Amino acid sequence: MQIGSTSSFQSSNLISQQKKKEEEENEKLASGKRINSAADDAAGFSISQRLTSQINQSAQLNANETYNQSLASTESSGLQNSSASVQRINELVVASGNGINGANELGAIQSEINELVSGIDNASSLGLDTINVTTQSVDANLATGQAAQEQLLSSQSDLGAQINASDSYQRQLSSAFENQSAARSRIEDADYAQVSSDQSKAETLLEASVRAQKEKEENEKNAVTNLLG
Repeated sequence: MQIGSTSSFQSSNLISQQKKKEEEENEKLASGKRINSAADDAAGFSISQRLTSQINQSAQLNANETYNQSLASTESSGLQNSSASVQRINELVVASGNGINGANELGAIQSEINELVSGIDNASSLGLDTINVTTQSVDANLATGQAAQEQLLSSQSDLGAQINASDSYQRQLSSAFENQSAARSRIEDADYAQVSSDQSKAETLLEASVRAQKEKEENEKNAVTNLLG
């Protein structure tokens, strides 16, 4: 009877192992992943985790660049508006020096200039708040306006280079993200046909083991009955 108990234990242990194998194959089919935990493939799981970390980093860096580009685009739009305003100011300065404007006309021109200047964020640093067609010569006002225009154009050029560099960096990040994701998929993703075949084998083995265990238990029961008469 001791031998029978040991045999039953071994059979039960085998069935448990085969159940576990079947569950693992079912999990692979459900998730589409060959590796769902370190138990499936310790080395592969470790590599997959490192790739996941790199993928997340690339995604975050890309999000940061998108945010920076949004800020740069807003700044670029502001510079374009400021540049257009300065161009109009220079036109008004030139118009003020045509020699036929009286005090009223010059006052009206200055009012428009003041309004344009008030809409430029960095007007003071550009010196635009010093332009006054009622008290200064055309040449002095125009020199100030042209210097401001050059400074704005330089800022736009620098910002354009920054945006182009950001675009290039984002393309690199996107390429890295795609390559890292593809590498992770090659490691993690299950071969559906292979997993399906393994699952079928596991189910067959489990069914056979359970059937054999039942037959064994039945035979042992009959043997005991016969011994007892």
